[in-house]
Amino acid sequence: MHSHKKIIIIGGGIGGAATALALHRIGLEAVVYERTATLREVGAGIALWANATHVLKKLDVLEDALKEGDRVTNYQFFSQRGKELMNLRVDGFEVPAIAIHRADLQALLWRKLPLEQTVLGESFERFERHKDKVITYLTSNLTDEGDALIGADGLRSRVRVQLFGDAKPIYRGMTAYRGLTNYIPDSYKPGYICEFLGAGNGFGFVTIGKGRMYWYAAVKALEGQPDASIGRKQELQEMFRDWAIPIPELIATTDEVNILKTDLYDRPTLRSWSLANVTLLGDAAHPMLPTMGQGACMAIEDAVVVTNCLLEQSDSAEAFRQYESLRLLRTKKIVEQSLQIGKVARIENRVFIAVRNTLMKLLAQQFEKDYQILHAYRV
Repeated sequence: MHSHKKIIIIGGGIGGAATALALHRIGLEAVVYERTATLREVGAGIALWANATHVLKKLDVLEDALKEGDRVTNYQFFSQRGKELMNLRVDGFEVPAIAIHRADLQALLWRKLPLEQTVLGESFERFERHKDKVITYLTSNLTDEGDALIGADGLRSRVRVQLFGDAKPIYRGMTAYRGLTNYIPDSYKPGYICEFLGAGNGFGFVTIGKGRMYWYAAVKALEGQPDASIGRKQELQEMFRDWAIPIPELIATTDEVNILKTDLYDRPTLRSWSLANVTLLGDAAHPMLPTMGQGACMAIEDAVVVTNCLLEQSDSAEAFRQYESLRLLRTKKIVEQSLQIGKVARIENRVFIAVRNTLMKLLAQQFEKDYQILHAYRV
């Protein structure tokens, strides 16, 4: 059983906020420092599979999330021309899968945290250890002292840099476009994630609550490639003009300001992501491609596991070693699987595309079994 501990968390995204809430619910003091000055509408849609919504239920967030987002029942794959390749059922668990706006979920988590435990507009600069304490320095000259520090500050984590050096993340040859529109096609089946696979690119869409359709596209591109002179929206319209309905309509009905563009990165998996009473969580520890939709889910799982370990262990360093031992293999496997799926999605050779599409049809039952196992994980 823990004695009183104060845990400092850097990063107030989904992983950091979920961790703070989990710690708060067991009576540990957690203070979250988030660099943005306001929690605004950032990001786009995310899928939360049963392995994550199980945790949200533990945190008493699931019912609110269901009101904000939409249930997901099926994950359906098509060829570029709209021929069905596979239709997976994903609703066979005691908790539902949900598609939700990232900002909506983040706001739900923050609303359940005491105000004094959340600090906006403060960027992490560095930490120092003094005996069994961690002193955290913020860029505004604010300092804070805690028993442990958790870096939940994303792909380019500054906590990770201090722990392990400033190695660059690996660009995987794909750029993601993410859009939001109020246009819901008449042909859309509620509860479905629909994903279309082409030659070196792909397109998917799902509703995320409040009458919004979230769509995403992944295309092969050079790192940092600028938008075409015709603009981001028109470039996408040209790129997907001959794809199956309703893809062209979804792009056409989306305001350009609602189309985000992000290069896709991951990192080699670490053998360890803790050092004494400092650890990493979520994308700071194990960033992955979004091809399995598990990035936010892994951060949510991390949140409860690290909380349980801090509850069981009086020594924070020992708690973090235990947390690593429980999370390293699972997250490593999903990072690697996400990368492999990304490579399959980048195939451009017509013969290989035909083989890929045929195999997806033939192996549908195996894919469904694999997804069931992935989503059945419980912390």
